[in-house]
Amino acid sequence: MKKILFSFALITAAFSAGAQTMYDAINYSRDNYYGTARTLGLGNAVTAIGGDLGTISINPAGSAVAGYSQFTISPGLTMSTTAASWAPSYFDGWSTSATYNSPQTFGSAYKDSRTKFIMPNIGVNLRLETGNKRGIVSYSFGFISNMSNNFLDRISSEGQNGAAGANGYLTSLSGAMAAGATSCGLDPSIMDYTDQYSSNFPWNYIAAYNGGLINFNDDVMDAETGEQLIEYYGSSETKFLNDDGWYEYFTPGVLNQRSIRSISGSKNDIVMNFGMNFNDNFFLGINLGVPVTSYRYVESFTEQSANPAEFPLTPEFDLDGKHVVDPLTYFDEADYYYKYNSDVSGIYAKVGFIWLPTSNLRLGAAVKTPTAYTISETWRVDVDTYFTNPSGHENASTPDAENNYNFRSPYSLNVGAAYTLGKAGMVSVDYEFADYSIMRYSTLEDYYTSNPFYYVNRLNQLFCGSQHSLRIGAEYRPTPFVTLRAGYNFTTNPEKVYTDNEGYTVDATYYDNNFDFYENGNATLQSFKYVKAPITSLSCGIGITTPGSFFADFALRRTTYPSEYFSPYSTYIFYDDNSAIVSPCVKSDRNLIDAVLTLGWRF
Repeated sequence: MKKILFSFALITAAFSAGAQTMYDAINYSRDNYYGTARTLGLGNAVTAIGGDLGTISINPAGSAVAGYSQFTISPGLTMSTTAASWAPSYFDGWSTSATYNSPQTFGSAYKDSRTKFIMPNIGVNLRLETGNKRGIVSYSFGFISNMSNNFLDRISSEGQNGAAGANGYLTSLSGAMAAGATSCGLDPSIMDYTDQYSSNFPWNYIAAYNGGLINFNDDVMDAETGEQLIEYYGSSETKFLNDDGWYEYFTPGVLNQRSIRSISGSKNDIVMNFGMNFNDNFFLGINLGVPVTSYRYVESFTEQSANPAEFPLTPEFDLDGKHVVDPLTYFDEADYYYKYNSDVSGIYAKVGFIWLPTSNLRLGAAVKTPTAYTISETWRVDVDTYFTNPSGHENASTPDAENNYNFRSPYSLNVGAAYTLGKAGMVSVDYEFADYSIMRYSTLEDYYTSNPFYYVNRLNQLFCGSQHSLRIGAEYRPTPFVTLRAGYNFTTNPEKVYTDNEGYTVDATYYDNNFDFYENGNATLQSFKYVKAPITSLSCGIGITTPGSFFADFALRRTTYPSEYFSPYSTYIFYDDNSAIVSPCVKSDRNLIDAVLTLGWRF
């Protein structure tokens, strides 16, 4: 069983520097607008409507439309529901495509949910009359916080790797970690020296070594020079000296594996707004926006031997592959824990207008500059490994690492049209465009000789493109004091997948694993298509207006996300014919349900 280790250098870099992947860039950049219950109920198709504080984040001109000053506060609840299923390792005879095209067979879905209180809107807008009948009729000044994304999620899945019906193919987290440490050529002196946690060495491998998850094989020597070679094996693996005189490693028995990912946090746009009303039919506005993001990610992975007697630690097999020499103890269970927190703040400008060419038709548009972000992140790794006969326990914990860097998100353009049906209601349609290919990471300091973000920025450039959003909303007023609303959203995925000159399907992960091969011109990307993974939502709401200054709105929204596929650990067993034993995969289907109540006062 030969391991071709070409995919771990970039994985190591990711663990040494926190997040900073293409998918994190998309996550930080994407907007899933909330606002008030009115804008939520209308599906946020409000570019041409205005008049409500929730509309201001989408079109700054919305503040100038209202003929009054107002204050709103919008508490709410959000619930994330997830159905996750597990697929064990399998043999891929010709590994050329991404995980989402894999033929893995998934088991029954395990459902999980989380509920959290949110405050998607709070703000005030002041209207100042000029006294003019023509020209600038009024000014408006606003200070508003509108929620623009919600990361709440919890993914729980488990299964047996190598059990009956799983094709008998076995991989393990400890095997993947050992392969990565071997690929990086990490000397045991580095792994033993825990002060290396303060350096640029890969903390995940150092913690795995000190926590008993991986072990150094000190029997591997260069046949010509007699020098010690760097080679690690997992505590759930057995080493075998083959007829050619080199070591192979394999997972000898069934493992019960469990993966849990818990995510929380949100993005809120704090907006300082200025608007102008020209002749009561043309409205202009500008925002200075400060998006503030809190992102919390916790990942835990457990693998436990179904029968510890099948997992002797540090044995050697005789050449017949059957007789075990000197088993010392047995692998029982390993727990791997990774915690990542990021706090993100930025600044952008946005300008927009709303025009009423007729008494019924409204047109609007807004353009937003790229956002300049500063990202502060911390992360840590904890490893626990348990043994039996005799019982034992090894563990290691890294300190909290810190990193700070800059990030530039896409610009966006949105246009909209609305048609009012007298006092009976209206319909509205929005279209929004964003260019994700311009996303870039950079250091806080100037650098001259190297770019630590070259790899990920290259992936951003090649594998990210345009995102398109369609929003539709409708409002019906059965009585002067009651309004019913409904909305629909459809947002495309900006991720690209290519076909290269040899006919291989190449996504960002595959290109990343073979980065130098493509960058050096050994193969070239040809045509591309976008990944068909849209985000859709349906919403409804009701509004109540009183004869006085008070008004209230309520809305419900259900957002459906595309299926997400991920492996809890990397595929690490490859063969010369480009086949591989692919690591287990988790399929997750997520829905987000939001309920928002807006209380408002006009003055």
